[in-house]
Amino acid sequence: MSGTLSPRAGLLGAKEDLSSIGRAVTGAPARARSRAWWIAFAGACGLLGVFAAALAWLLLNGVGIWHNNNPVVWALDIVAYDWWIGIACGALLTSATLRLTGAAWRSGIDRIAETTAVLAAAAAALYPIIHLGRPWVFYWTLPYPNTLALWPQFRSPLVWDAIDIISFLGVCLGLWYVGLLPDFAALRDRAFEAVRDEARAADEGRGRRRRLTLLRAQVYGILALGWRGAATHWERWVLATRTLSALALVLVVALQTGASVMLAGTVLPGWHDTLLPVTFLSASLLSGVGVTAALAVLVRRALHLETLITERHIALMARLMLGLGLVSAYCYGTEIFSSLLHGDAYDRSVLVRRLSGSHAWAFWLIVVFALLPVQLFWRAAFRRSGLVVALVGLAAAIGSFGDHFMLLIVTLSHDFLPSSAHPYTMGLWGIATLLGTVGLFLALLLLGLRTLPMVSITETRRFADRHADGRPSGERAPTPAETQDAPLWGISAEFDRSGDLAAAVEVLKDRDLDARIETYGPVPMGGVTRALQQPAGILPLVALGAAVAGGCAFMAMCLYATGFDYVFDVGGRPLFSWQSFMVPSVSFGTLCGGLVTVLALLFQNRLPRLNHPAFAIPGFARASEDRFFLAFEAAGPRFDPARIEQALARLPNGRPLMVRRVPL
Repeated sequence: MSGTLSPRAGLLGAKEDLSSIGRAVTGAPARARSRAWWIAFAGACGLLGVFAAALAWLLLNGVGIWHNNNPVVWALDIVAYDWWIGIACGALLTSATLRLTGAAWRSGIDRIAETTAVLAAAAAALYPIIHLGRPWVFYWTLPYPNTLALWPQFRSPLVWDAIDIISFLGVCLGLWYVGLLPDFAALRDRAFEAVRDEARAADEGRGRRRRLTLLRAQVYGILALGWRGAATHWERWVLATRTLSALALVLVVALQTGASVMLAGTVLPGWHDTLLPVTFLSASLLSGVGVTAALAVLVRRALHLETLITERHIALMARLMLGLGLVSAYCYGTEIFSSLLHGDAYDRSVLVRRLSGSHAWAFWLIVVFALLPVQLFWRAAFRRSGLVVALVGLAAAIGSFGDHFMLLIVTLSHDFLPSSAHPYTMGLWGIATLLGTVGLFLALLLLGLRTLPMVSITETRRFADRHADGRPSGERAPTPAETQDAPLWGISAEFDRSGDLAAAVEVLKDRDLDARIETYGPVPMGGVTRALQQPAGILPLVALGAAVAGGCAFMAMCLYATGFDYVFDVGGRPLFSWQSFMVPSVSFGTLCGGLVTVLALLFQNRLPRLNHPAFAIPGFARASEDRFFLAFEAAGPRFDPARIEQALARLPNGRPLMVRRVPL
């Protein structure tokens, strides 16, 4: 498929083609091996050392080292958790929305956004565990059979956090890994080419075989799960990514609005506001988009991918941050205006403390870092500057931290009674723990730069309207002497354009050749799939059924546990207060839908399969680069290779570059 947009739309360098895109992305990890990378990685490891020291001190002395007190029982730990999960939700929502809307500029952004979501969620997942005091028994928060016949308290936000973070990681990792499958296949094929080149050089006395090269090829081969790029594979892959994106969208909205509705449902001043869910969602989106934009600039500069992550990508991210900044400014302004207009004395006192109290720095951090810098993007020159976009994106993330600190600490430290007020100050160990999670994020990101394609090869190739030089692949085909008496797997024909492949399929599909037709290529081939009349299946319906069934099952378990088997009243709620269980039920339902989507994709495509006869097609490694293959697999006794070869030679349009017999 050559794509529907021209590279001159600003989303791809004008000289890029299918092959050069693959080489640029698969070769990018090698370009990350620089002194700057080692310096950055050493700094990240230093922060990880700080985190290890903070964790050891925490286990020795308890969570009081974070300066938690009464009433501020949620202190810097919950602030940092909410901050990280907000970044993760914002980044994942960005990727999911771009996929579902079919936005053309997702090509350079979606992989970076999904990676940001995974790494931020991993950093966030540490806080609910270490907050327990005994992190080695974190599984006690999950419903599992145990010797004491105890259930977790499903009305507790701690249990919600455990279910939510597991569900988020499951759905996010599913979308991230499914998107990586075709790229892993490209990395596999390039790595095995490197192995063959080393072997050839060693045989000629010009080098030696390196075990690391072979190990890298084997690892990528395992991760690719036998992906071959068949047309049916691609159709189901597109359907699976869109289904996972829809589930991610539901999950993110449920997490952000669920937590904020829980706060808004209280009577505490500063929280009792119906606009709080919108404020939560807009702030998380701004921080997630900001970190994604900063990482996009980093990847663009560090890996020299200026032709794949273009100025237009950066400018569009800047426009998105500007829009989200305006939404956030509207939400904060509305909160202030409503408190002054019709708020009671307690609500206005919270507003005064936010603006001029001991923690007023948090509010002004929001203004100075999150709301004001994005206004620079009214000017086109700033939108085109990668440095400005990166700095503003990081500033938005810092401002988002101030938002979470202000919302939680200012309200908790002083509610209705003056006697309940207790000041809170951030402690050294709380800051050290936060810096340690930043180190974890950076260390994993730097390792990803060295090992993974940080730009989606598949999405970028959609815009490549240039192709290779039209010559067949140089790999030697079996000679007639080698194939004359050997049993044949089939006949392969090599094309350089998906349109030529679709035309050949249209002509040959109805002929009685006693052969099974399959096609392979480096990008989705919609025209070929329509010609073969092979529907992608009912994967979205299966995922929806699994999500509904999983959510209802979790709700039923909560109602049974709290209403019959383990009755424990909390806050005077009714026994069957199903509203308390909505957020974890939705989260668990999306997790079930995501897992079923991934498993259904693998099952329909008969994966994993680490070996397949198609891999024996000469030059088949270029099926993940810039070539399209039509394969006729022998399916009966009337299979006649000569007849198929004659039919391919007489095609009216788009004749193949090469026709080869493929032995078993």
